[in-house]
Amino acid sequence: MQMNCRNNYDHRHTTSLIMRAVEHLLGVNYAVLLAGVLTYRRAIRATSIGVRALVVRGEEVLLVRHRGGMLPWGLPGGALGGDETLVEAAQREVREEAGCAVRVERLHGVFHSSYQGYKNCIVLFVCSPLSELRPPTFDIEIAEARYVPLRAPGVGVDIGTRARIAEYLSGEPAPLDQGWGPPH
Repeated sequence: MQMNCRNNYDHRHTTSLIMRAVEHLLGVNYAVLLAGVLTYRRAIRATSIGVRALVVRGEEVLLVRHRGGMLPWGLPGGALGGDETLVEAAQREVREEAGCAVRVERLHGVFHSSYQGYKNCIVLFVCSPLSELRPPTFDIEIAEARYVPLRAPGVGVDIGTRARIAEYLSGEPAPLDQGWGPPH
């Protein structure tokens, strides 16, 4: 009889050890899975939420020329990074792409864009410059930054930038549920 009790104890003890090991492994796996999900969310957030800045100086607007694309001129902007706010991201992007400090005056609108499988939410701010332009030299992304006339921005300007400038000049609020490109 004593042998039976001993085997029963060993079985319960072994089962308990296995259950604790399984619980531990599940906890480790969950932590790894959670870390992977959080990493994935951080990675796609950079491409899913972005900012642009409509920097107005009198009757001029700041445009940057990207090194590629059929219509390389556009408003400075890019992805939201790390723990920064939308306003901080807009200020950083203008500083990185044009070398200019800006004051964010107001929100112009929130737009959506879907391009090559990426869905983006673009938050556009109207800004005023606080310093002169000092565009980066030998930058891999930006070839040039300059002010152009608001009412005649020139050739090579992307469709979304043209639409946002037209909205700004109209004095009307940006339409709700608007894509970055022309009105639908």
